[in-house]
Amino acid sequence: MTRLRMIRLLSPAMAALLLLPGTACRKRTRSAEMPVIEVPTLRRELMSNRVGDLPGLVYNSQAESPIRWQPWEARTFEMAKEAKRLSLAVVVMPQQPQFRQVLDILANDTATRDFIHEHYVPVLVDADASREIGLLTADLCTEIRQPLQLPMLLWMTHEGNPVAWIPVPLGDPLKMLNDVRQYHTMVSQIWTENPEYVVENSRRDNEVRRERMRRRKAGKIMSSKPDADSLDALRRLTSLYDPFTRRLDEAGGLFPAGALELLAVASQRPGLPEVLRARCLETTRQLLRDVTTSAMFDPLDGGVFTSRVGGSWRLPTYGRDCGMQARVVVALLEAYRATGDPLSLERALDVIGFAETAYLTSCGLFAIGSNPEVSTEAWMWNVEQIRELLPAEEAEWWIRVAEMKDLGNIPPEVDPARRYFRVNSMALPLPLAELARGRGQTLEACRQALRSCRSNLLEARDRRFGSQLRDETPHAGASLRMVSAYAAAYTATGDDQWKQKAAGLMQRCIDTFAADLRRIQVLAGEGPDTLVAARAFIHALAIQSALDVAAVTGEELWRLKAEDMATITAELFTGDGFLKEYPDSAALMDLPVTDLVMLFDDSTAGLVSFAESRLAEIGRLLVSSFSDLATPLPVYALERPILHTDLLLATLVRHFRVSVIWSADAPGGLREAVARLPLRMVQRRPANSGDSLPAGTVMVLLPDGKSTLVATPEELVKAVALPPGG
Repeated sequence: MTRLRMIRLLSPAMAALLLLPGTACRKRTRSAEMPVIEVPTLRRELMSNRVGDLPGLVYNSQAESPIRWQPWEARTFEMAKEAKRLSLAVVVMPQQPQFRQVLDILANDTATRDFIHEHYVPVLVDADASREIGLLTADLCTEIRQPLQLPMLLWMTHEGNPVAWIPVPLGDPLKMLNDVRQYHTMVSQIWTENPEYVVENSRRDNEVRRERMRRRKAGKIMSSKPDADSLDALRRLTSLYDPFTRRLDEAGGLFPAGALELLAVASQRPGLPEVLRARCLETTRQLLRDVTTSAMFDPLDGGVFTSRVGGSWRLPTYGRDCGMQARVVVALLEAYRATGDPLSLERALDVIGFAETAYLTSCGLFAIGSNPEVSTEAWMWNVEQIRELLPAEEAEWWIRVAEMKDLGNIPPEVDPARRYFRVNSMALPLPLAELARGRGQTLEACRQALRSCRSNLLEARDRRFGSQLRDETPHAGASLRMVSAYAAAYTATGDDQWKQKAAGLMQRCIDTFAADLRRIQVLAGEGPDTLVAARAFIHALAIQSALDVAAVTGEELWRLKAEDMATITAELFTGDGFLKEYPDSAALMDLPVTDLVMLFDDSTAGLVSFAESRLAEIGRLLVSSFSDLATPLPVYALERPILHTDLLLATLVRHFRVSVIWSADAPGGLREAVARLPLRMVQRRPANSGDSLPAGTVMVLLPDGKSTLVATPEELVKAVALPPGG
C-alpha cells in the first residue's frame, strides 16, 4: 500500500497532520519548562484475553486467541487512558463467515500480534450486538471514500473518538498483514510524536462528525404526499428488474428478500392502480423463478444462502445465518400468497427445517449460527463424485435435475479465471411433485428417493467440512425473526403446529431476553450493556414479532405486550429529534447514530414505522414524539427504493389500508380464516363497541373507504381479493 493510499484511509484531520514535516507536531508542544513525565500504568487485565466468557459467537470463538482482546466497555477505555495507548478495535459481524479468518490471521502472525500488544489496547467489537458501531463503520467508510466493508480496524482514543480506520482487505492474507503493518507504522508515528494533539484533534473530528450527522438528519426532506410517492417508488423498483438479463439492478448480490416481500404485498393491495399491481405481480413471479430454482437454496439441507458472487444466482457466497433464513421465509410466503407458486412454499418450509436443525439451541431459542470455515470449493461437486457416492440410477437422475455438467456449471462471466472448472454448484429447480412426475413415481416414493440422495451427499459434505464450531448462544434477533417465520408458515398452511411454535417461542423470548422490558437483551448471558443491551432494532423486532403472534392467535395478551414494548422503546430511543439506535446505558461514543437504511438487515426506522401503523390500527397509539419520527416517508427512499423496501411497505400499509375486524362471537372457521390472512398484507383486530358489527360477522375495510360484511371464509377471501396462494 502506498503512502498516499494510506493517508487517504486516515481521518481527514489525521491525514493532514501526517502530511506535515516530521517535526511539526513537536513544535506545537515545546515549552521552556521541563515537561512532567507520567509513567503509563498497564493493568493486569490488559495482560490477558478477557472476551472468551462473554456471550455470543464472536467472543466465544476467540476464547483461545493469543491476542489479549478486551471487551467493548467503559473500563477498557479507562485502562487505555492509564496506559497512554490508543485502542485498536477490530469490528466484525458474526453473520459474515470471514470474520474468524481475519482474526486468526492477526493472531497467528507473531510480528503483528507483538506490535498490537506493545502499542495498543486491542478491543474486539461484535457489531451485531453493538449495532451502532456497525452503523458507524458505514459513515467512516464514506469519509474515506471506500465502500462499506467489514471487518474494520479502528484506532480510537480513550475518549472513544476514532483516529484512523481501515476496512480489512480480504482474500490475500499476506497483503492484508502488510497493509496493516504499514498502516500501524503511520498511526504509531503520529501518536508517538504528539499524543495530546491526537486526542484533541480526534475530539474535534468527532464534534464535526456529530454535527454532520445532526445536519444530515435535520436536512432530510419528508414527502408531502407519501401515498403517491410510494407508488412512484414501486414503479421505480419494478423498472430495476430486467427480464432479459434477469437482474435486479442496485440490489447487489444480496438475496432480494425485502424487494420480494414489498412487491408481493403491493401486487395484491386494493387501492393501487391495476397496471402497477400487475407489474408488481409479474416482477414477483420473475424474481421467484430466478431465486427459488437456483443454487441459492441448498438442495442438501434446505437452507438459503445470503448472497451470491457476481451476477449469477448459480454461485452463492455460501454464508448463512438464522436471521436471514427467517427473513427469507416470510418473504417467500408473502410471495406464495401472491402467486400461488408451489416452489415458494416448498422452499420456505425447507428453510424452516434447516433453521431448526442448524440454529435451535438446547433451551428452545435460536442462535445466529456459525458458518463452516471451509473453502468455496468444499461446497461444490464434480459429476464423478456424485457417481461415486450414489447408486447409478440415482446419480444420473441427480446430475440431470441438479443441472450439473462435466465441465462445471458456473457461468464464465462469473468465473473468468476458471477457478471452478469442472466443479458445480447444485440446485433442485423443480417442485417435488414435478420431480416425481419426471421419474414416473408417486410423490412419497420420490420424497424417499430424494431423502436418500440428500442424506448420502450431506454426509459426504460433512466429512469434508470436519468438526465445526456450533453457536449455542441464544440470540434475540434470530429468535424473534423465527417467531415471525412460524407465524407466516401458519398463515400459508393452516397447520396449527406453526401457530403453537410461534406463540411458544415468543413466550420464551420474553422470559429470556425481556423479563424486564426496560432492559431487553440481544444475547442471553451476563455482560455490560455495551455488549448485551438490546438496541432499538431488537426492540422494534420484538414489537413486530408480538404483533405477528397476536395476528395468528387473536390473543389480546400479545397486543398488550406489543403496546408496552412500544411505549418503552419510545422512552429509550427518542433522541434530540432523531430515532437513536443505542440506549444511554450502552453509550461509549457521543454520536447521533440512527438506523435509516437497510445496510445489514431491515432498518430500525422501517420496522418502527410498520409497527406504528399496526398499533394505530388496534388503537394503541404511540406517543407523538415517537410517532412523528416513525411515520414520515423520506424523499431519499424514493431515489433508492431497493434500500428502503421496509419503509415503503410501512407506507403502503398506512395509506392503502386493508383492515379486517371480527366480532367476538364470529364462528371458529371464520376466525381461523381471519388468522390465516397474510401477515404483511392485512391488518386485523377484534371489534370494539363503536364498530357495530352484527353477530357472527367480520368486516373488511378497503382503502377507498368501502366496507363489506362477511359471514363465511369464502366470502372473506373474496372480499380481500386474495390471490391463488390465499
